[in-house]
Amino acid sequence: MEIQLSGKARSDLLAAYRYFAERNRDVAERFVSEVDLRFSQLSDFPRLGRERAEFGPDLRSTRVMTFLIIYAIRRAHVDIVRVIDGRMDVREELRR
Repeated sequence: MEIQLSGKARSDLLAAYRYFAERNRDVAERFVSEVDLRFSQLSDFPRLGRERAEFGPDLRSTRVMTFLIIYAIRRAHVDIVRVIDGRMDVREELRR
């Protein structure tokens, strides 16, 4: 299945990369590699993550480092909704 990122997910990824890059470029590169790997896995196995009805209907999540990739499975693609640091109030972040 194709992976599609929402605008918010793109912003989340960029913000996370910038945060890591300012502190440690190697960690930033590892983050990008792990996200790419997880997207590839989701493309092949979209039900990889667990159901997260508490976040919204049809939402699922999987983890990369401390980040939750929140996504929904659609007919022809996997819709990446957000990429949120799991240490944050995820429900509140999803409302933004």
